[in-house]
Amino acid sequence: MSQAPVSCATAGDRGRLFLTALLVYALFLNPVLVNPMTWSALDAAASLVETGRWQVRHADLYADMDVALSGSRKVAGPPPGLAFLLVPAYVVWRTVTGPADTREAFVAFHVFATLAIAATISAVTAGEVAALAGWLGASRGGRLWAALLFAFGTPAFLFATRLFKENLAALVVVVAFRLAMTAPDSKRRTLAGLMAGAGGLVAYPAGLIGAGLAAVIAKRDGVRGLAAFALGGLPPLVALAIYNTVLFGRPWRFAYSTYLNLPEAVATVDFRLPAVSVLVNSLVNQREGLLLYSPFLLLGVVGFGTAWRAGRRLPAAVVGLFALALWALSAAWLAQFPRSFTGARYLFPAVPLLAAFAAPVLDRVGGRIRWTLAIVSVGLTYLIVQAGHIADPSPLVYALKTFVSGAGLPVLFKETLPAALGIDTLHTTLARDDVSGADLLRMLTTPAGWRLALNQVLVGAVGAAVFALVAGVLHRLWTRVVVAAAPAPQALVR
Repeated sequence: MSQAPVSCATAGDRGRLFLTALLVYALFLNPVLVNPMTWSALDAAASLVETGRWQVRHADLYADMDVALSGSRKVAGPPPGLAFLLVPAYVVWRTVTGPADTREAFVAFHVFATLAIAATISAVTAGEVAALAGWLGASRGGRLWAALLFAFGTPAFLFATRLFKENLAALVVVVAFRLAMTAPDSKRRTLAGLMAGAGGLVAYPAGLIGAGLAAVIAKRDGVRGLAAFALGGLPPLVALAIYNTVLFGRPWRFAYSTYLNLPEAVATVDFRLPAVSVLVNSLVNQREGLLLYSPFLLLGVVGFGTAWRAGRRLPAAVVGLFALALWALSAAWLAQFPRSFTGARYLFPAVPLLAAFAAPVLDRVGGRIRWTLAIVSVGLTYLIVQAGHIADPSPLVYALKTFVSGAGLPVLFKETLPAALGIDTLHTTLARDDVSGADLLRMLTTPAGWRLALNQVLVGAVGAAVFALVAGVLHRLWTRVVVAAAPAPQALVR
């Protein structure tokens, strides 16, 4: 078979993957705005447009969390990359609706930014996973398995339905990696360097991918190739150094030393030698343990060996070392916050790379293993995403409870829709602190309880109708290309 049809099919598949992911993400949009890092990024973007200064003007709305001081000025504590990206989005939003200066206005801006930026980023990254998987030698089936599992069986699903910086960091990392691996000319090498450097502007440790990619390019392309890569990486790194110098006094000094409020009331922050329990918690704790919720990523580790045997030793080593560096650094950081187990967030920049390396293995493993890992990964991720914000210390238990009470529907249907209609359902009633499960069962014997049940059926019917419509669109999207591109019968003989 010639290579041209494969390339065309890959480009078409990436478009279908993008539309599939974007439609599903839109169904699971979570309008609740509680994360302070998200708040500070939204606030910084809005404040820059409104005042022309880098600051946050509404920190009282989120209790000064993830807010740092630059002199006497309050500024966003996290890296500035996401906030920079939000500036044009806010300009568009402001043109249509006016300035964001209240909690309600920021929640609305958050919904717009989630759809326009967060969901789009995760959907684009799924396509990047498929493209990188193809470079690693995966078949079309392996590419699609890896991309769809990344989209719906990893935190990419969560980060697409609420605004976070992590999926943006993951996108620039996987794009930088793919560009570096396939760079035929100095322009692509420079672009790879630019993306690698931009990773540090979004999430500081993500910039570490640049060191590994520099090693690959230097070995393959020599000094001239390395110079092109470094030329691209220099501007974002210089921008970060200037940002730190202007706001915090030194190029290497970050915002954390001037935070107003630190998690768990820690007085100062630093890196510590992590205990084994911290390292393990990042992977399997029920509060965002990465491999607990996305066990198929273990096949990505197996994929390092596959790539090694196929002659891609340095790329496999770069991804492996990058993932280990993120794991070690995040554990050393989290060691000072004993109740924080956010491996899914801190390790996420490596996840699209791991998913792509899993693709050739997904081609080879038996159907039982493939489907088991897929069902567990997508199932647990679905549980967490449909639950919305989880403040409970046992998120899996909470997610299962809200799955049952909300009939498995996402937040838009089981919470946002009833609020918009001004009705109560069994789910919204059970969510009240003064109502227990036993109370709800007793209510079902009364007319008020039956009204709650009928309202729940109404909400469920709307959700089912929308899900059926989206399923029909996706079925048509994927089956039409299969029929149109079906080869002649003799071409099926191998």
